[in-house]
Amino acid sequence: MDRRKKDRSQTREAIRATIAGTDTVCTMRNLSQSGCMIEGDALPGNVGAPVTIQLTADLVVSGEVAWQLGQSMGVFFFRPIPLSTVRSFALDDWPLRSDWNVPSPSTSQ
Repeated sequence: MDRRKKDRSQTREAIRATIAGTDTVCTMRNLSQSGCMIEGDALPGNVGAPVTIQLTADLVVSGEVAWQLGQSMGVFFFRPIPLSTVRSFALDDWPLRSDWNVPSPSTSQ
């Protein structure tokens, strides 16, 4: 059964997670109200392992590993997060994020 009932937004955020009791920093690649996909070197935990993710200073979400493939892992949240939180991370809502590494005209030669 596919638990991904909510639309996912593409992200590219460094986040803190605790997976199977091990603290790690990883990259969140997508986010929905019901879960996310994270990537990182040697992510601990197997399917069903407990996960907590610090999304914002005020929001820590709990869930479990839904799937793992190589350096990628799907996390299912036990409780849905607010849509406003998903939107705040969405790359679609931050069109300038992809341009942050482009030099401004005043610094180019």
